Amino acid sequence: MDNPPLILLAAGGTGGHLFPAEALAVELIRRGLRVRLATDGRALRYSGLFGKESIELVPSATVRSRNPISLAQTVLMLGYGTLVAANVMRRLKPAAVVGFGGYPTLPPLVAARMLGVPGIIHDANAVLGRANRFLSGRVNAIATSLPGVLDRDPALAGKATTFGTPMRPAILAAAAVKYTPPEVNGPLRLLVVGGSQGARVMSDIVPPAIEQLEQALDAYDGTLLLVTHDRRMLDTVRTDRRWQVQDGRVTER
Repeated sequence: MDNPPLILLAAGGTGGHLFPAEALAVELIRRGLRVRLATDGRALRYSGLFGKESIELVPSATVRSRNPISLAQTVLMLGYGTLVAANVMRRLKPAAVVGFGGYPTLPPLVAARMLGVPGIIHDANAVLGRANRFLSGRVNAIATSLPGVLDRDPALAGKATTFGTPMRPAILAAAAVKYTPPEVNGPLRLLVVGGSQGARVMSDIVPPAIEQLEQALDAYDGTLLLVTHDRRMLDTVRTDRRWQVQDGRVTER
């Protein structure tokens, strides 16, 4: 195919929106389609697949306050972004626009609606985000990660499909790695999982805290009581005394 169709992806500038878009882009490219991303400037910090040459920066704004002046500024910026997005589409002539949530998806998908370009949105949450809720009645199809998201809205449920969350190849490869149970005196591998920008503090604080945990326990001269039903856990910790409860009787092992 000399000039394969181009799909314009639109995603908010943080990982929760951008990474599913990146996963879809990998699959579309594998199928021989062309892909570009419309987003704001924050995406440059998160994306590995999309380089500067494949990103269309579209002005956007987030509703952060009910202050009339702030709301007016947000509306004006989103309107300006819609004009920029419309010019991008006239230049690129995409076959479809696929949005993954976040306010930066509003200008591209509103522009798609104005120009008659098919629009699709994806939402990974149990409840549509505000941007996707606004767009839901203005797109051709809705994909959700979870079932039943739009069951109470018949007008939208008819064009909704439970799709799951697109996963990047690196995540799929990690999922295929066989689980190795922890060994006595072996390393403890901890996966910290969170969402959106607010979870970054967890990534920054939790791992160093865990690293200091064993040293803190060794220095503690009091008594710690561990209650668990997982025998494997007992094999990975050092204990001075151990009791077992079985058939209503307590015995020391």
